[in-house]
Amino acid sequence: MKKSICIIAFAAFIAACGGGAAHHRGEEFGSADPRHRRDFPVAAGELCKVAQHVLLERGYAVSRRMEGDDIALVGRKEFREDDKQHAVLEFHATCSATAKGAILFATAVESRFDGAASKRSTSVGVPVVAPITFTSSETSEAQVKLGGGTVEDAGFYESFFKAVQRGLEAP
Repeated sequence: MKKSICIIAFAAFIAACGGGAAHHRGEEFGSADPRHRRDFPVAAGELCKVAQHVLLERGYAVSRRMEGDDIALVGRKEFREDDKQHAVLEFHATCSATAKGAILFATAVESRFDGAASKRSTSVGVPVVAPITFTSSETSEAQVKLGGGTVEDAGFYESFFKAVQRGLEAP
């Protein structure tokens, strides 16, 4: 009896440590999410050049690379929340050629971090032999990720696509 109670308690403990919600269960691949895609009647190269300028004009550090026939952009921008915490917004855009122009896919991931400092000191002495003591101290900082996730705000993506459209229409 005692053994079975221990086994049940252990199983409950392991299940509790299993983590949070299974977010993949809410994912459906039956239809495209209109927040993350927009069709444009221009070549993929021109489209991605304008998208890159939109991100650069808003303070993102942008890298660009080719992935097969697609052009991939990654924009990164940091936001200071207070002395110890900051957020990072990473914006991913991919331009893919189509028969009628190009598709611009966009998604953004926001992550929050806390800067944790730790101090460590060591002291070594030999009081019997001589009154000599060696002391060493070290301070190190590390980032701890507090959380993050995909930006779900449709207005955020809509403003990006509108800015790209304005950039394409500009002389």
